Amino acid sequence: MPKQIFSIDYIFNHFNKNDQMIAYIHEHPQLYAELITASLSLSHKQAWRCAMLLGHMMKKNDVSLLKYVDRYIECLSKIKNHDGHQRQLLIILDKMRLNEVQEGKLFDSCMTIWEDIKKIPSTRIRAFWMLLKISDNYPELKEELLHFTTDYYTNTLSPGIKVSFTREVRAKLS
Repeated sequence: MPKQIFSIDYIFNHFNKNDQMIAYIHEHPQLYAELITASLSLSHKQAWRCAMLLGHMMKKNDVSLLKYVDRYIECLSKIKNHDGHQRQLLIILDKMRLNEVQEGKLFDSCMTIWEDIKKIPSTRIRAFWMLLKISDNYPELKEELLHFTTDYYTNTLSPGIKVSFTREVRAKLS
């Protein structure tokens, strides 16, 4: 009988549903570390999917990911042409409790993402929600964020997302 290979690539080549992939990782917990490493990679072709799986598997403020928070924030700012990977890292970071320094670095990265109107809207919106979340701890930032909600920043959003965005922003920043 051939030896079965336990790897991230195996998962993506043999399963097409998240719940199947997650079940396989639970059956082979040694893959969890590989999943984390790949999710932090700037070159792994499946990095965004690894981050997505982690986002689905993790608990709020997941102990197994605490030591990687700084690396996730650093990775976020280094990703240049993979908006989906950035979005998935933001989902992971949204579930983690951050200290003041981490919040500052994440705020800067999210602002850079939001300001890049060529990025896909789902990544930009996710970044703006993080900006709003961080501004809850620093109310003085809320007025600054209002300057980044003009038509220049929202014209690339779909009409439905733009309406939801405007409604949410007014509620949060008013």
